[in-house]
This record gives sequence, C-alpha cells and structure tokens, in this order.
Amino acid sequence: MAGKVQNNTSNVSLVSKYLKDICSNEEAQRVVSFMENPENDKELKVEFGSQWANQNFNESDFTSEDKRMLDQILDRIQHKIRLEEENNPAKQNTYKKFITLFSRAAAVLILPLLLYSIYATIQVTNTQTVEKKELVWQTVKTPAGMQTDFLLPDGSHVWLNSGSVFKYPVSFASDIRQVELSGEAFFDVVKDAAHPFLVQAGKMNIEVKGTRFDVISYPAETKTELILESGLVNLFSGNYADNHSIATVEPGHIALLDNESNKLTVSEVDVNKYTAWKEGKLIFKDDRMDEVVAKLNRWFNIDIQLKSPELNEYVYTATYQDETLNQILELLTISAPIKYTISERERQPDNTYSKRKIVLTKRKI
Repeated sequence: MAGKVQNNTSNVSLVSKYLKDICSNEEAQRVVSFMENPENDKELKVEFGSQWANQNFNESDFTSEDKRMLDQILDRIQHKIRLEEENNPAKQNTYKKFITLFSRAAAVLILPLLLYSIYATIQVTNTQTVEKKELVWQTVKTPAGMQTDFLLPDGSHVWLNSGSVFKYPVSFASDIRQVELSGEAFFDVVKDAAHPFLVQAGKMNIEVKGTRFDVISYPAETKTELILESGLVNLFSGNYADNHSIATVEPGHIALLDNESNKLTVSEVDVNKYTAWKEGKLIFKDDRMDEVVAKLNRWFNIDIQLKSPELNEYVYTATYQDETLNQILELLTISAPIKYTISERERQPDNTYSKRKIVLTKRKI
C-alpha cells in the first residue's frame, strides 16, 4: 500500500510539469495513464485545488469577456461530449475511451486548467509595456445602388447605405467600442454607459452610449452630417482620451460639419427625411436640385449631371418608394422646367461598363 501511495504522489507531482510542457514523453504518458484511473480523482482534486489556491487571485482579475469566453468553452465541451455519447456509440474503443476520460475529467480538471490559462494570459498582458489590446478589424462594403444591415459584436444594429465602407473590430476593446465609416449608416446602438461607442466619420468624431442616429460622410462631398433620432451624442476633436468636446446634439437635430472651413452648425430638422432610406424610401423636402441629384446618383448608381446652374434655384419636395428612375425623371420635368437626355453605358478599356449618364438642362418655358 505504501508503494502505491508513493507512486501516486510521484504522478501527481508530474502534473505541474505537464501543464508547463516541460516533462518528457515518458512522464507525459504517466500523467495521462494516471488520469485515466477513476481511483485517482481524489488525488487530482487535491492537487489542482492546491495549485488553484496558490495563484493568489480572485474573480475581479477576470473581465466580463474572459468569463463569457470560459462559459462558451465549457458549453461547447459539454455539448460535444453529449453528441458523441448519443450519436456515435459505435466509435472505435480508443476514441470512446478518450470521450469517457474527457467527460469524467472535465469536472476535476478542465475548469481549473481553463481558469489557470486565462489567469496566465492576464499576468503576461499586465507585464507588457504596451497594454493596448491588438484589434482584428472587419470591413463591410456596400456596392453602389445597394443597402445592407448587420449586427456588431455588442448587438448594436447598423444599416449601411449605397457605396459605403464600414470598419469595426471583430471583438471590441475592453474600454471603448470604436468603428469607422466612409459613406452613410444608420446606427441603433446598444446602451452601455461603461463602454462608450465611438464613430470616426471623416473629420467628425462621435461619442454615444445608447442612441439611434444617422451619419452621412461620403469622401467626395464637402460636408459631414449627423442626424439624431433618440439618445444623446457628443462631438469631439482629437483623441477621445483628451476629452476635447465640441458640441452636444439632442434628438431631432442635425450637426453639419463643413469639411473645408471646419465650421459646425446644429439645427432642428425632420429626422424621418434623413433616415427613411433604410426602409426603402427617398424623401425630399425643400431640397436644392444638387442635393436631389446626389441622392439619386447613389440610390440608382447612375451619373446625373446638372448642366444648367440656374436649376439649383429650384427646391424639390417628394417621397419615392417603388418608383423607377424613368418615373422620377418624368416627375422632375413636371415640377420644374427641366428636360433630360440619357446616354447609353459605354464599354471601358478594362471591359467594364460606365455608369448610365443623364444630363439635366433647363427647359424653355
């Protein structure tokens, strides 16, 4: 009996070497064989309990992200074990033996090992001189004339308009939720006061904590716009950490930044006019003709050109949902002294085709 106790004690002591990956192949085989025997569970529990207690850390050392990751791993382990036991009874003996061992060892071994691994990662991170987490970015692009919508890692909903590019981390950083936009997007941001949501859109930097709003920031345009439907938005300059606040925007207002003069104006607007696009509607309300043309170009992926500058003196009000481009053009000729000509698409040297070109000119009355 004494010899057996001594042998078990020796095997248990090898576990620490095994976890650190410094034991020999022969020693590793001894550890695995030792774990296979159910009679050794008691010694394993005592050993891992001792190692756990000696780490001198508590629950506060783990972030919510660490805990979520741990829960997901354990769920997957348990699900895998159940599937193999229920659906694969005819597996080879060696594989069945591994699943049986894994199932039995999970309660004894897996939880401490996973927590130990997370703790070791935290310790290494804390000793680094650069603590900023390296982010892996995802890019979503919408072709001209198309729209899309998707969810961010925190559950926030984003609608992306025609010809836009949106970048976001696969997993948000521990302190902020930061994204980048070129084009137009509508945001429905999940409220999380502890983790501000930041949008970089051209020269406009936006901070929100749980808000519905639209941002328009196409590189070819001379302005950047933010239209707030609900919540509260703070505009800032420079780095977010420097806390250089410029303005606070309230619901029902638009913040318009002139990209050339850097002048910012905030005024009250009809929010639905700016946000209806995500529902398939085009709304114009006392809009200048150049603004109408810009929206139609993005909506239909065409190239409308205003050849008569005096056409910008006319303002346009209309709502479209299912109308075709030709129907809209005809309605334009009714509401203003406008005529149009349509050019056929031309084949380019790279075998692609140009956009459909439409020229608007003033019609003699």
